Amino acid sequence: MRFKSLQTLKILLFLAVPASFYAQDLETLPKIISYTDQVQVKVHVDSYLENYFISGEGMDEELKLATNNDLRLTGLFDYKIFSFSYSFTPGFLPGNDDNAERGDSQYQDFTVRLFPGQFVQEFKYQRLKGFYVENTDVLFPDFFDNEGYLFFPDLKRTFYGGSTSYVLNPDFSLEGLLYQRKWQRVSAGSFVPSFNYSYARLKNDFETYTGVENNFDFSLDVSYYYNAVIEEQFNIAPYAFGGIGTRMSTYERSGEEYNDKESNTYFTTEYGAGIQVGYNTSKFLMGARLNYKSLSYTNENDTSLKDDSWYGLFFIGYRFDPPEKLRQTTERLGL
Repeated sequence: MRFKSLQTLKILLFLAVPASFYAQDLETLPKIISYTDQVQVKVHVDSYLENYFISGEGMDEELKLATNNDLRLTGLFDYKIFSFSYSFTPGFLPGNDDNAERGDSQYQDFTVRLFPGQFVQEFKYQRLKGFYVENTDVLFPDFFDNEGYLFFPDLKRTFYGGSTSYVLNPDFSLEGLLYQRKWQRVSAGSFVPSFNYSYARLKNDFETYTGVENNFDFSLDVSYYYNAVIEEQFNIAPYAFGGIGTRMSTYERSGEEYNDKESNTYFTTEYGAGIQVGYNTSKFLMGARLNYKSLSYTNENDTSLKDDSWYGLFFIGYRFDPPEKLRQTTERLGL
């Protein structure tokens, strides 16, 4: 009887010791794996759409302006605290070459991001040209029967903007979730307040005058992200956001027919939500995201404008060791 008890005790000790070491190992492993010492290159393909809904006193229907861009292609480069991306809408992608029916549209977007600590800093330049009235058949039924869509081929929108965000939970990685520069090993969530600021200029040349609109926007958003780690290499992350702000706008017409200027100040509200799924290894990564955002504002004359943007996104990327010259340069800079 004593012999059996000793054997049982030995078996229990044999099982318990490895288990205790395993539990201790889980506690000592980092909750977030960083890949910032590697170069990361990615490609995004998304159905980014930016529409404008304009309505005001005396208008029975909203005027819906859209660009002839169904798919956007983005190339990204990440190393250390820097991230660079360039987006455009090449004609070889499906839905970007329907110029005969919806007019010619051009799109360019250049973004720089920095990740100091728990901050995320972003600067963006964007340029769009060429819009069409998507609901031409409702607003101008006779024109629609004969011509298709009403075009504004010379309408240009130039955008300079930025945002400053702070992640409240240090155990949650926003740059890991949205930019794949890190990988979350333990499920976590966080509120992320953001301050956004931008200047946008819209210009259109008509037959007898030129119209120019200048917009200065400032807003404060609060987002919540939750990154659920399903397996060691898979995650799913829902998120939602909302915010308020102000827009200071001026519109000026100059030319043979008009020479006037008006100013407006708007109160803005925005909201949105999305979900992302991802797969990650030390070298290879991929994933997909669905996102919706709505921005609306109204002035004292009850003139309202609503800007809706929604997209589905697929990304794929690869990480590799940096070239020696790049590594030495960043070391000399103390990065």
